[in-house]
Amino acid sequence: MQFAVALIEYLISGIIASVWITAIAINYIQLPLNGIKDFKEIFVIVYFPVAYILGIYVDTTSSFLIRRMKELDATCISIKPYLWFRKGFVFIYELLAGKPKVDSYERSAEILAQSIPDAVRTMEAYVSRDRIARGVALNSFAGAITAFIYAPSGHKNPIFIGCLIMLIYSLFMYKRLRRLSSRFKRVTLSKLNKKLATGNMTST
Repeated sequence: MQFAVALIEYLISGIIASVWITAIAINYIQLPLNGIKDFKEIFVIVYFPVAYILGIYVDTTSSFLIRRMKELDATCISIKPYLWFRKGFVFIYELLAGKPKVDSYERSAEILAQSIPDAVRTMEAYVSRDRIARGVALNSFAGAITAFIYAPSGHKNPIFIGCLIMLIYSLFMYKRLRRLSSRFKRVTLSKLNKKLATGNMTST
């Protein structure tokens, strides 16, 4: 189950990445795009493994960049202009996304604590959403840069602006989904630990 979910995640990210990679490549390499239909079976066999690998690279790169951004945020937080900008950004984010409930996931975690496999599967589903959101964010950023450099003048602005909007929205969604999944993990693990502790006390 976990492998199937990861496979879908990486394929989604990889297929999207292949679009902007192809858009860059055709400016330097003569790709036989018109002849693909004559070898579509071979193309599919080759394309999906390549898309899967691209998806892994996108996920790993996006994870690294987000972690690096967090490290830079922690380093720059002592700089006053950045601190003011950060406070303004956090204010806008909380104004749009709201603040998390104090008792969020309490009931669902209580139910899932009765079945550890169900709790694990649910946590995997939440993590999967995080990965897809951060993958779309990185692909949107790459798409915006690709459009700005390589897109024809008549299509450059719409594609660039569209990718930029998707980037901002994806980052917003990643932050929101990450917050929800982290909260769910904390509450569920707390319930599971209490359940295990109670079971150990009962058995003794």
